[in-house]
Amino acid sequence: MGVRVMLLTDQPEGQTASRLASYGSLVETEAALPDALSNLLEDRIGYDLFVMDCDAFGGISAAERAIATLIAADARMRVMLVSAEFDTPAYPLGRRSAVCLPDAVPEGDFRYGFDHVLRDRTTAQMM
Repeated sequence: MGVRVMLLTDQPEGQTASRLASYGSLVETEAALPDALSNLLEDRIGYDLFVMDCDAFGGISAAERAIATLIAADARMRVMLVSAEFDTPAYPLGRRSAVCLPDAVPEGDFRYGFDHVLRDRTTAQMM
């Protein structure tokens, strides 16, 4: 089964959605931050990954608020942030840290970020 992804974007047919779908992900999109957070927190099945195209929703500061909301609710999905505010890709080692990618990131770096953020998904599902 593919990775279940909630994508917050103002471009549901854009590059981020296309890339995620090409990896076999089950991509669901939202165009409003409150709706995305509500779906993430209320869904009974659960999402594996939350991807936020930050620039259309208040940038990195809005992403930080969204992550704080998810943490406060003890949400367990992984997070990827895409923004023109990021100069270089960041692939943190912490399991609960977001992968941060520049908006114009090359395909290889995006795929690496996707694989990196989900690196322990199989282990977490078996627990």
